[in-house]
Amino acid sequence: MNHYAISPKYSFWQKIGLLGKKRLPIGYQAGLTLNKVERDVSSYQCEFALGGGALAVLLIKPQDELIIEVTERVKTLFMAFIVYSHFTVSGACDNTIEARINVKTTGSMRKKSIRYVSKQVDGLAIIDLLNEYPIIQQTLEELDFNYCHIELKDGFWRCVIEPFTASEMVSRIPATRRYLRLTQQQRHRLLSALQLVSQLMRKRFPTY
Repeated sequence: MNHYAISPKYSFWQKIGLLGKKRLPIGYQAGLTLNKVERDVSSYQCEFALGGGALAVLLIKPQDELIIEVTERVKTLFMAFIVYSHFTVSGACDNTIEARINVKTTGSMRKKSIRYVSKQVDGLAIIDLLNEYPIIQQTLEELDFNYCHIELKDGFWRCVIEPFTASEMVSRIPATRRYLRLTQQQRHRLLSALQLVSQLMRKRFPTY
């Protein structure tokens, strides 16, 4: 069953207002790639919801206390575009904390290492906490991802991972679509990393 949103019809003034916003590439249909992601994670409870701007959000529920949100990010290329998937876990935290921790990778695909980087004092404190749980670092080192970051702001924290797989290349000339499947091994590592970060943050902020 397809869940992607049908493009709405806009009035003249709505079209004028949209001119200043980032234009999506021709042929992009919100949620179409998420349908394929849903098949990759079909062993878990999944459901679709509407996000901002009527865009689709895939909710994965590996456990009762864990909800993973998956959204799409579109990158426009010449005569083509790529749809990436963002996997996000989030929760409440101390509203006085503001920090961003980026996960940087070094080495090769066969022997990769990661390190946590932040410019804020609060971020450095969270990094010290992360370093107490090497299983998180080990799991991220075994995961193929484009980027990963943890952000704490306005009383909420969230961890976002964009995996290398669960993405789709769409070309106009020639007209082709190529989806990189989220394999069982990478799916396990991705969901495990998100679950471990969620457990750590909930332990750090138990009363929020």
